[in-house]
Amino acid sequence: MYFASTVVVGLLASLGSARVAPRQSTVTKPIVAHYMIGEITNAHTRQDIVDAKSLGLDGFAMNYDTFASWSNNTVEYLFKNADDLGFKLFFSFDHAAGNFKTPSDYADYVKKYMVRDSYFKINGKALVSTFGGEDITMSQWDTFRSKVASIGSVAIVPGFYDTGKAPPSKTFFDNRGSLDGVFNWNSWQQTSAGKVTVSAADDKTFQTAAKAKGKIFMMGMSPIQFKHIDEVQNWYRRGEENLEYRFGQALNLQPDIIQLQTWNDAGESHYMGNIWPEPMSNSEKIQNLVKDFDHKGYWQILPAFIKAWKNGDKTTANMVPTNNKAVQGAFWHHTLTVDATCPDDDLPKAKDITTAAENAVTGVVLVPKSKTGLVAVASIGSKELNSTKLQPGYNSFKFMGLTTGKVQVEVWDGSTMIGGGYAPNEVKSIGPLCNYNFQVVGFPAN
Repeated sequence: MYFASTVVVGLLASLGSARVAPRQSTVTKPIVAHYMIGEITNAHTRQDIVDAKSLGLDGFAMNYDTFASWSNNTVEYLFKNADDLGFKLFFSFDHAAGNFKTPSDYADYVKKYMVRDSYFKINGKALVSTFGGEDITMSQWDTFRSKVASIGSVAIVPGFYDTGKAPPSKTFFDNRGSLDGVFNWNSWQQTSAGKVTVSAADDKTFQTAAKAKGKIFMMGMSPIQFKHIDEVQNWYRRGEENLEYRFGQALNLQPDIIQLQTWNDAGESHYMGNIWPEPMSNSEKIQNLVKDFDHKGYWQILPAFIKAWKNGDKTTANMVPTNNKAVQGAFWHHTLTVDATCPDDDLPKAKDITTAAENAVTGVVLVPKSKTGLVAVASIGSKELNSTKLQPGYNSFKFMGLTTGKVQVEVWDGSTMIGGGYAPNEVKSIGPLCNYNFQVVGFPAN
């Protein structure tokens, strides 16, 4: 089973119903992040919105999979704070969890929130998405649409991940006329492909199909997907040569909406925002996967990408520091080597690790347009791993040969070190847990 979290952006318009329309605002070039609905406090939901806005995000796509007091409380906290802070929210109903059989199951729930000032609209319609639900029929979506029509119109843009049931095709919408668009959840290379760079081929196919029918295409971006919970939930989808390539792929394709995967999905390691303790209180395994693995280092490079996206840039060339510093960046790597052993772990190491993971340090360095002659140097302990000359603007690197020890990346201007990051956790060849979550280090330090 997959779990997801999303931050979303859209164009807000009136509901077009007899009710009093909320204040109108327009969000251009929407970019969003998937947000897992767990038992999260009011203060923490507010902080999530504050932090997401400061990065340049427009909203959250709320992954909702069950009706419960804790889930409803979290949704209410989010909407109250979003109304107050000028943020957008929409639902992404999780059909993979198995609690929802048809969209009619949540029609009345959606109606409660469509009138909120903070509900995300695109082309004047309230956006409703999903995680999964490839088996939902068009008649079931039509019934859902009719059930909420008394409140307003909806734009149905499901997120599909099962390529066996919903394969990318240029004729994708020929038999899916009731959909208003599609979100390609798969923003990682299929593990079976091995150690290869993430591809945008499926995104291009979905986008072509959407444009042919005047539909919406939402594109996902993610740094990694790793899960180590039980025998079923034990996999790795490649993080090497992923996020740093998705930046350029998204700018090149110019989808209608970009969705970051995710803000807070701790269990799958692709969180890019805060991960609070309360949603993980019942899962010691997830707690152990994320302990000492803060991913806020991504915050050093996300604002530059979001700015480029909002400006309509087609390449990463104009991604430069947003902190008024001489350099800005982040790097990431596993803290276990690929061939590491975990003798005390009660769950075997995922076979995907051998197939797709690499002993590598990957990163992005942003350099001011006027600056030349800089060099990034990666070291493990006192031993240099590799180095690369930096160009003005956007630079990415992957240095092979990761071994045991603490990793650091420094940027040098001649004989002067002008910035760098230092990993707190040592890389090991044996560990108590087969944890291949990324250690993410930003610089300057957060």
